[in-house]
Amino acid sequence: MSHNHNSPFPKTQRQLRVGELLRKEISDILNRHDFHDNYLSKISVTVSQVIVTSDMKWARTFVTSLGGVNVNEAMNYLNKNVFNIQKHVASKIKLRRMPKIIFIEDKTFDYANKLTKAIKDLN
Repeated sequence: MSHNHNSPFPKTQRQLRVGELLRKEISDILNRHDFHDNYLSKISVTVSQVIVTSDMKWARTFVTSLGGVNVNEAMNYLNKNVFNIQKHVASKIKLRRMPKIIFIEDKTFDYANKLTKAIKDLN
């Protein structure tokens, strides 16, 4: 078993494989604009990680917009289109149980920038 640093519980190989497969498919769908939303086709969204729950019911999808611009608007549009995105993912991936996708803003880049700034301020 492998450990994921975002969770105190160990992740199985299946959870890790399904999470990575979902990350790749969601990224491809967002980059190719397979669904029609005028706003989402104008911004660049990065899917950094997908964490699948142990019961395979939920897939927490961590996303951020390029440069951190308009993140709140991007999150609103992603959550508004979650069912269309999930439908496209389900058509590409054949799983016994397709996890429900939840989009969550990835704040690790902001946190890393704050740490870097704090370290520079110490010097």
